[in-house]
Amino acid sequence: MTTENNNKPSLRSQFATRLLSRFADSRRGAMAVNFALLIVPLLAAVGMSIDGSRFLLTRYHLQSAVDASALAVATVYDEKPVIDALADKFVVKNFTLDDATLTSVDTSITGDTITVNGTASMQTLFMSIFQVSQVDVAVTTTVKRAGGGLLVSLVLDNTGSMWSDSPSKIESLRSASDILVDAIFDGDNEPEDLRVAIVPYASTVNPGAEAESIVDGTHPYGPLDPSDKTKWKGCVLERSGANSIADTGPDVEEWQPFWYPVDSDDNDYDIDDPSTIHPGGFTNTNNITGPNIGCPTPITPLTNSYSTVTAAVDALTAWNRGGTLGDIGMAWGIRSLSPGAPFTESTEIDPKTGATLWDSPRWRKAIMIMTDGDNLFYDVHPYSGPGKSDYTGYGRLGESQADALFGTDNANTAKVIVDQRLQSLCTTAKNQDIIVFTVTFGTQPNAATKQNFQDCATDPGKYFHAPGKATLESAFGAIGAELSKLRIVK
Repeated sequence: MTTENNNKPSLRSQFATRLLSRFADSRRGAMAVNFALLIVPLLAAVGMSIDGSRFLLTRYHLQSAVDASALAVATVYDEKPVIDALADKFVVKNFTLDDATLTSVDTSITGDTITVNGTASMQTLFMSIFQVSQVDVAVTTTVKRAGGGLLVSLVLDNTGSMWSDSPSKIESLRSASDILVDAIFDGDNEPEDLRVAIVPYASTVNPGAEAESIVDGTHPYGPLDPSDKTKWKGCVLERSGANSIADTGPDVEEWQPFWYPVDSDDNDYDIDDPSTIHPGGFTNTNNITGPNIGCPTPITPLTNSYSTVTAAVDALTAWNRGGTLGDIGMAWGIRSLSPGAPFTESTEIDPKTGATLWDSPRWRKAIMIMTDGDNLFYDVHPYSGPGKSDYTGYGRLGESQADALFGTDNANTAKVIVDQRLQSLCTTAKNQDIIVFTVTFGTQPNAATKQNFQDCATDPGKYFHAPGKATLESAFGAIGAELSKLRIVK
């Protein structure tokens, strides 16, 4: 072997070198192809990341603007076009972002809830490569209005059974009512945005000072004079047919004065001899006589006077005879709130909206009705005496007025009808956007009465059963706290 031959690469080595060189050239070509294939999704991912971040920024700014708008319009009580214009103004003012255009602002109002919706269009930077030049951004904010004025009627059972227990249930009612009243007045003697009515009921009600203006002027009982037990105190006989519980005024049909007739069996008195007249309201007894027995204390019309309301609560007492007619109480609870005669206090103008308190969108309406027993027609002498019951706001069962209204002289059948009428009135109230709270008190209400009152309430959470004084105070306190949330205290 010569030296020259030993220094030259072998033919096999040369072949291997050429093969490796060709392989390297081949790998560089494949990598270039792979890179070209990957560059498109890489650019898309980067573009989506950047435009995605811009989308989130746009949504954040739009949400902030819509939030500010919702908070602003929630304090305004006006027609929807005004609300819409204000919402749009606030969003336009607060949404200023390059490459994004506000496209719409709209509102919806459901009860106490206002929803503001906003949409915007954002121009893309990188996504346009893929034929996506803009994306839409939509946000929603829902807020609950802080409240407004409050019209509330407290419809309170003042029947003879409220004398029972120790302390008496009427004492417990006064105590619980004080708690509720203190909660809603919240230390203000004459709050601007609160009106309260007190409606005591038994088997009739007493419209008070308004009574004389709503009765037939030809009645033979003389003028209203609550201070004289021989004179008409102010309670009324309910009207005929549908008007007996309808929210219609004396222009449709007048009431008649409640004047319990003389009868030797159940009401033996001489109108010319005051010593024979014992109208009740002081002690628990059915041995009462006179033209006004069973007639409770007068209705206190809507007022913002704390002293007037607390005086009305202090005056609550129990009235024996007649029975418990919750439908009459509820009917007058609605009448005490509504703008029609005989009580027109809710026609006062709300200076913040120019509407009446009844119609103003910033004023809420509520009724609380309580009872300590079942609806019934009581008869002090069930097997003797006139008719089939004591004299009531519907007259006596078994006599023409009550029989025409109920179509029966059977007390049990009439009770069912009274329950149905109460339920109808609760529906009427709720259909007028009146929030209804209900309370049953003590051990006497039966299961059907409890269910009737629960059904009467706006929702199950607004029904309370209070077995005793402490639970009644807790129930009234809870209702007072909820009512206080319905108004703005400034």
